[in-house]
Amino acid sequence: MTAPEQVEYAPLTPVSVERKLRTLVNSLTNAQSALAEVRDAEVSAKHTFERAHRGALLSGECPKVSRGGHTTAERDAWVEEKCAAEREAYDLAEARRKAAEDHLRTLRDQSVIVATLAKSVNLAYSMAGTGER
Repeated sequence: MTAPEQVEYAPLTPVSVERKLRTLVNSLTNAQSALAEVRDAEVSAKHTFERAHRGALLSGECPKVSRGGHTTAERDAWVEEKCAAEREAYDLAEARRKAAEDHLRTLRDQSVIVATLAKSVNLAYSMAGTGER
């Protein structure tokens, strides 16, 4: 087992905290735009998949369910096979959207933490040099 790496500690200043907050504001804006883009892509992929699913289901090649003939499970498997690529694209788009939401949430959490640190740093700097009276 190796010893944990020592991280160099640099005390925070009001300027460094403000710099971090500004960076987070920019990151939040970018993450919101990215989330909007992947949401649009997810909706588009969903509609493409549903269109392919309906097309396969209504295709003349689609097995017809009948007594003594094809079962609904066979028909559904055939339809799923015909639109598997569209389903995969939709699933991947959904995963990208969820990842973008997670990223945005993480940035918001970091912003709250940095804002809390800012209060602490500002209090420490306002108290500096006052000493006991």
